[in-house]
Amino acid sequence: MSSNPPAEGPPPAPDAVFSAGFLANPDLFPARRGGEAWGRREIGLALPGGPYRFAGLNAAQEEAVRRRFGDYCSIVGGAGAAVEVVLFRAAEADFRTFDVRGWEYGLDLDAAPASLRVAGLRLAGRLDWRPHPPGEVAGALWTPDAGGAAFADIFENFLRVVVAYRLHDQGGAVVHCAAVAGSGGVHLFLGRSGAGKSTISRLAQERGGTVLSDDLNALRLEGGVTVVEKLPFTGDYGDSRSVARPAALAGLYRLEKDTDDALRSLSRAQGLACLLACSPYVNTDPHRREALLANLLRLVPPGAPVFALRFSLAGGFWPILER
Repeated sequence: MSSNPPAEGPPPAPDAVFSAGFLANPDLFPARRGGEAWGRREIGLALPGGPYRFAGLNAAQEEAVRRRFGDYCSIVGGAGAAVEVVLFRAAEADFRTFDVRGWEYGLDLDAAPASLRVAGLRLAGRLDWRPHPPGEVAGALWTPDAGGAAFADIFENFLRVVVAYRLHDQGGAVVHCAAVAGSGGVHLFLGRSGAGKSTISRLAQERGGTVLSDDLNALRLEGGVTVVEKLPFTGDYGDSRSVARPAALAGLYRLEKDTDDALRSLSRAQGLACLLACSPYVNTDPHRREALLANLLRLVPPGAPVFALRFSLAGGFWPILER
């Protein structure tokens, strides 16, 4: 990557050249995994779809990852991990600077049948699917950050994409939703940004409920049953450091803010459409969209509980759900 000075100003429109919003010289985006590693440290992450192995870290970067992900770091992937990522140094001048106040952060993705390029704030990354053995992924992450909380944010932003694609490959899905555990399983509350996922999570905690995450959660099949598995990617609610056992899916709820509380059934097709819209990263990949829909069809079988939930800030919908 180059060492030209970064440009000022907001990122370009989404239809601009890939990575132009983040990189000073987008044409020099790395074509393959390589460069100068940050260090010789390695760390494994026991996340759904893994194990995941990250190499090339320095001591401060390893510490930042351990602080962010806690118990998920207790199992080292080691050689032979299904997903192996190496961290490389990048120059500060490789990345553009701009005022991010009031800007909703989004990664820039460029998908191909056997690879994925990722660009973001102070990060450039790629994933390459190996033909032998099939299904294994080799990744690379370039960043100028040597450690600390800022590095942990960069690492997590890239890791979110890695996990979403890995679970997709295994027939599951990462879903942008709030997940609340109850006696009958896990309720998933879906909706666009601002639909009320964090509000639902707050109301659940106030009632003594357990919020897995109010941001991203995993859906997958286990013994023919659709289960929800906690991911360490949270917004305002949820715990990013402790592991939880997967639990059966109790219901899908499309959120609708209102002054009343009510529940109405939705068709399976409506539930699938909502899930598709809430499956980040992969749902914008034209090479994997059909496979994603096939995954969701298996995860939401005929007769699965799918509802529209109209809810108020009073939290009166919980007795409705419990009934």
